Order: sequence, then C-alpha cells, then structure tokens
Amino acid sequence: MNLTRLALLIVAGCSLILNPLRAQTPAAAPWTPDKQFSADQVITTKDGMTIQSKVYVDSGKIRTDIDAHGMSMSSIILPDEKKMYTVMQQQKMVMEMPLSDAKAKQAAAAAGGGNAKFELVGPDTVDGTATTKYKMTTDNSTKVFFWWINPATHSPVKMAADDGSVTMSWKNYKTGAQDPALFQPPSGYQVMQMPAGMSMPGGGGGAGGQ
Repeated sequence: MNLTRLALLIVAGCSLILNPLRAQTPAAAPWTPDKQFSADQVITTKDGMTIQSKVYVDSGKIRTDIDAHGMSMSSIILPDEKKMYTVMQQQKMVMEMPLSDAKAKQAAAAAGGGNAKFELVGPDTVDGTATTKYKMTTDNSTKVFFWWINPATHSPVKMAADDGSVTMSWKNYKTGAQDPALFQPPSGYQVMQMPAGMSMPGGGGGAGGQ
C-alpha cells in the first residue's frame, strides 16, 4: 500500500475538521473547530477502502493513529516546526520529513479551505445522532460536499462528497488538552530524516505527493 497517499488522506481529513472554511454568503461556517480535541475518524472511499483512525489535535499539532488493512502507522504534523513524522509501529521506525510552506498551503487547498459557501439543507439523523445538514461548495473545486453537524456540540459528525468518492465520519469527539508525548516520536524508535521529495518505503511519491 502507498504509505504516502494513506498519510495524506488522513491529513486531508484532519484539515477538514480544523478548517472552519471561511464561509461567505449565503451561510456562515456551521461550526468553529476546537483547538484541543480527540476523535475517532473513519474514511471510506468509493473503491471500497476503509481507513479507521484516531485523531489528536492540540493548538495546531495533529497526530493520527491509523489502522488500515492490518497495517498500523501514525502521522504527526507539527506546523510550527515545519516538520512531519510518519511512525511505523511494526518496523519501530520513524520517517522525519520537512513540511514546507508550499505543502502546508497545498493541504489547506485540498481541504477546501478558503472561499467556502454553505447552504442549510435541514435537520437529519446520522447513526441515531440528531444533526443539521449543510451543502458546501468552494471556488477552487467542482465537487460538492455535504456536512452533518451536531447542533448541541457544534462538532462534525459526517462529511460526504456528492459523487460518492469519499465519506468521513467522526465519533467520540472529546475536547480538552492532549498529552504532549503524542506529538513526538516514540522512545526507542529509529528516526530517519528524509529530504523533501523522497518517497517513504512502500510509497510511490514524496511527502508532498500529488
């Protein structure tokens, strides 16, 4: 499996939560993201791939523990330090890669950040949770997305592309400070520094792959 693409999928999912998507008329962004939280995240793609992960966020730092097809790995994004780690538990290895300003902007664009517009669809229920459904369009994408937001907690419950290409859902959303150790490579793991543009083992592209 392409580890780079897998990690970038997860980063995009995290960015979608963290980006309130500076909305313009006709509707304001339906929620303001919390700076400190954890959540269980499931990404399902049209080709049948399901990625289950646990997301930890604290003041811009993001850690995602991923379990897909029997493979366990973690992605740690540290924007202030302009670096990211890919932790491979089975191999007890860590790949450290630079996170350039250009790549950070790419991630924001992939997440639909910027000129997003929301249209209220109405009340809906997702897995027994009462939600409010919104339709989202952006100037930099031809895709349309639907969001389901919990009006009681103002947290995302589900997001789905209208073409069925990807669905993301979040459960066990909990606010609060996260353990600082989550955002550092595990003790005893071999850390390998990789220049920008190089591929991770099993991956076909660089850290900022298309």
